[in-house]
Amino acid sequence: MMRKLTLVRNTIRNKLMLLLLIAMILPVATSMIISYSSTKKSISEEAYENNTLLLSLAQTNLMNYIQNINQKSLAVYNSINVPRSLYYILEHSMEDEVIPNSISDVINNRNLLKDHLLSIYQSVSEFQQVRLYVVSRQTNYVLISDDNIKQGTSAMDITEASKRAYIEPSHPIHSYGLSFKQSHPDEQVFTLHRPIFRAPSEQLLAILSIDVKLNVLTELTRQLYDPGGENFYIVDSNGQPIISSPEQKEGQIVPAKWLEKIRQNDVNSGYMSWEDDSFKGMVFYNRVTSPIMDWYLIKLTPYKKLYTTADRIAQINTWVGVLFLAVAAIATLYISYRFTKPLLSLIGYVNQIERGNLDVDIEIGSHDEIGLLSRRFKSMMQTINNLILKEYRLEIANKTNQLKALQAQINPHFINNALQSIGTVALQHKDQQVYSLITSLGKMMRYNMNTGETIVELAKEISYIQAYLDLQKQRFDTSLELVIDIDPHTRTILVPKMILQPIVENFFAHGFVPLHDRPAQLCITTMLKESYLIISIQDNGEGMTEEHLVSINQRLQKEDVTQLGQDNGIGLRNVLARLQLQFHESASITLAPADPKGLLVQLLIPLEKEQIMNESVAN
Repeated sequence: MMRKLTLVRNTIRNKLMLLLLIAMILPVATSMIISYSSTKKSISEEAYENNTLLLSLAQTNLMNYIQNINQKSLAVYNSINVPRSLYYILEHSMEDEVIPNSISDVINNRNLLKDHLLSIYQSVSEFQQVRLYVVSRQTNYVLISDDNIKQGTSAMDITEASKRAYIEPSHPIHSYGLSFKQSHPDEQVFTLHRPIFRAPSEQLLAILSIDVKLNVLTELTRQLYDPGGENFYIVDSNGQPIISSPEQKEGQIVPAKWLEKIRQNDVNSGYMSWEDDSFKGMVFYNRVTSPIMDWYLIKLTPYKKLYTTADRIAQINTWVGVLFLAVAAIATLYISYRFTKPLLSLIGYVNQIERGNLDVDIEIGSHDEIGLLSRRFKSMMQTINNLILKEYRLEIANKTNQLKALQAQINPHFINNALQSIGTVALQHKDQQVYSLITSLGKMMRYNMNTGETIVELAKEISYIQAYLDLQKQRFDTSLELVIDIDPHTRTILVPKMILQPIVENFFAHGFVPLHDRPAQLCITTMLKESYLIISIQDNGEGMTEEHLVSINQRLQKEDVTQLGQDNGIGLRNVLARLQLQFHESASITLAPADPKGLLVQLLIPLEKEQIMNESVAN
């Protein structure tokens, strides 16, 4: 057993299989769990927002409709002082001393009563019938159609509840104690009862009852729920259903504990999670109150319905996950048994490359292929890196040797001693100009003799160029004008030695032409721009042709400046190569025509931000 465990631990194939399976199963399972939980939470929040909005809109529509019905019932009080108004007829018990007391007058008054009830009946299309109970005569008048009014005497028990307007929950339409047959006896209605008082007293004159078709509420709430999976209720404060799905029997209170919980809450709208034997899901509710009603709009959404989308997504994710894991298992086996074999061969090839003998078979003694392969690759990379470093150092040494070869073209010690002797003779003869020239030449020689210093401050390089130009100015007398403009912030920047002298020397070798009308001019400027040091050398000499400039610039822009050739010694190419080795490959030299005539050479040298800050502080 221990041997098998050791085999599993020491075999990269088994490790790879185990690692890949874990790497596949854990993320997929975790992702599925997190996705399902997140989806359920998102669906719950979205359902709350949507249902809150729907119930709020339903509340508004329902309130508007009930308010409209209520206003129609208040039409009794219109024109209370007009003799032919309904209120006037009720107030005078359908007999007025102004109107002659006769049978025809009573009939006329009854026709007026029918007209008033018909006006109320026709004011809203959903009114099923209108009943008027006259208290003084204990008489019911029931208008069941446009031209059909029923009348009969029946005593009504007047209670305190009857003395206020209220809405009776849904019930089958009835005849209010009269003996007539309803055309639709099973029609479900809800009824608005309004007592009519003798103003301003509380004497009850009549009770107006308006039966409203229940389907109007069904239509108002049709879009609020899905009949196939959700339930919706409108119940009053006593638990009596106005409408419900599923339907409740007449007079039956909705038997649900969640209803009692809603009625106990102080808030008028909200939602809650509910789980019991009869229902498991979300309960959304909104309370609708007015002087004539106290209703609750309640929507029940089972978890099964609410999380249908989440369950479907989870099911899809499960199948995708199973398929993905099956593919992953196959891939794991393939990688373990097929991919590790080339790795073993690769290790052998690495050993052969390392020893330089590709024909020798290497016997692998390591138990962990990845560990052995890593060590071999590390050794090989160290060898390659050492070779790269050697090549890099050889290249730098080559450029340094080129510089030293230029400096050693003459015997500096002999010339320096000779210059000292000549300077002494010049001072003895009081020839200050000759002594100044010898001093400039000596400064140049000392700069060249210091072969151990290959990187110098820009100020030293400029000082060397000034000495060189002093000699050239003496050579060409007053026909040469020198302008040197050095940015103080650039003076201490370190640059490779002898980067300006080849460029300035080219001016005298190829571009300088003595002019009679104006002196020849050579201008050297330095400046810092963003993270670059810019050195410009401009003259007003002959310049170059456009084709020549394009050719030189193209050759200077080649990727490997060390392969540009050696025909110009340490000219522009050598200067560019040393700049790129010292700073960055983005260092460049560009040649352009000067305005109005001549040549402009610009050296663009990238600097580190820290170097720029140090130079600014130093200055």
